[in-house]
Amino acid sequence: MLAACAVAVVCAAAGGPALAGAPNDPNAPKADEKKKSDHEGFWSGLPLLKDEAIAAGADLPLPFGAALVMTGLKGRDIGVTDVRIGLTNAPRSVSQFLNLGSTSDVVNANLKLDVWPLPFLNLYTLLGYVHNDSTSHVQVTVPLPGPIPGNRVVRTTIPTELDGFLGGLGATLGGGWRDYFLVLDCNYDTVDLGFDSPFHALIASARAGWNGRIREMPVQFWAGAGYWDTAATAKGHADIAGVGRLVFEADQRPLKYWVYDLGGQFEFNKHFLVFLDVGTDFAGGYVFAAGPTLRF
Repeated sequence: MLAACAVAVVCAAAGGPALAGAPNDPNAPKADEKKKSDHEGFWSGLPLLKDEAIAAGADLPLPFGAALVMTGLKGRDIGVTDVRIGLTNAPRSVSQFLNLGSTSDVVNANLKLDVWPLPFLNLYTLLGYVHNDSTSHVQVTVPLPGPIPGNRVVRTTIPTELDGFLGGLGATLGGGWRDYFLVLDCNYDTVDLGFDSPFHALIASARAGWNGRIREMPVQFWAGAGYWDTAATAKGHADIAGVGRLVFEADQRPLKYWVYDLGGQFEFNKHFLVFLDVGTDFAGGYVFAAGPTLRF
């Protein structure tokens, strides 16, 4: 369940255009031609301070963007630290009898809308759909009846499918020197999977990379790391006829918070770009993100 929130936000920084270009770029056009071309398309007046950035040699992306981002996650392990159950009363912990964990596979489609209000600052919003296939691993331990010593242990797996929607907000800071750039990103996201309360995630990441060209096509390649604070509590209930309301709560978190990734972006022209990003937590979990971006 929690993995759905995690995979939904990997696209937040993966496809974000870095502050492209840099002073003293040997592949850059002549200064007068570059300034003229870089001013074309900035009809809104954004980003602010663009003239100063262009004069310094930065190759700015067009200020507005719309991206369709497809992401997938496979095999990320989620740990459940406590489970509480209540029947017509306040939930009580049953973790001394119940041990839970899960492995999730997630597919997510996002619409990402972004704007550069300043040459080094990008703001964006995410709207998307999430499909989650999870396999929960359950171990129940109960004392044997009567005077018989010892415990009885029952193990089983429970497959589940969940669908929901997500929304998020984020900000990216970018800077460059010569052909190299550094991007810092932070975003906050909410995923509604049908429980009594939605899941929340706060994700922070850093990426460093290189701007260049392949046969005159501008490209970017990067390596990065992200800290996914997707710990959350799943809350739900069921009304049982003649008995009352059964309430459950489960505290869960990823077993590995850090995810490491490699990616690239290909600029076919100023208005159309495509990115690809792959990542892993080095514990069996993998993340993939790809999609086109339109800039205007």
